[in-house]
Amino acid sequence: MNDIRPLKDVVDIAGAFPVIPAVIFILILLAIAAFIHFRKKRGTVAKPVAPPRPAEEIAIEALKALVEMRLIEKGLIKEYYIRLSDIMRAYIESRYEIFALDRTTRELFQEMRSKRTERLHADKINSLLEDCDMVKFAKYVPDQKEIERIHKKAEEIVNITTPKITT
Repeated sequence: MNDIRPLKDVVDIAGAFPVIPAVIFILILLAIAAFIHFRKKRGTVAKPVAPPRPAEEIAIEALKALVEMRLIEKGLIKEYYIRLSDIMRAYIESRYEIFALDRTTRELFQEMRSKRTERLHADKINSLLEDCDMVKFAKYVPDQKEIERIHKKAEEIVNITTPKITT
């Protein structure tokens, strides 16, 4: 019985909790935190965001880089056509705001027609992508003249579809 002790009596605490000094202390801490926060925020300057590069500029650079890769001289004709097709699809996606990278050529052509893309532009793009598909999927091997022609055709498409800026 010696291990269990009886309950102790309630002890009265003399004086009350100092509420006013505690509230003042918390307010001072909040003021210091706000001062530090706004001082840091004021010190940072918003950097101006550069406007996005035009789609035609990116496409022309990519076409030049494709030639510089010398895939044709290495015998990688299919790889050349795959990259050419990807460059043109990325350009179409950026220029016309049409999701083009994961669509078939037919689906892309139908989407361009439904978006009221100029008929001449849509036909040229469709023709180029069909030529690329022949090499990519049908194992067609074009000669050097055809390869040069399709590259010029891609550059021409980018040039004719570039919006003309009038001032």
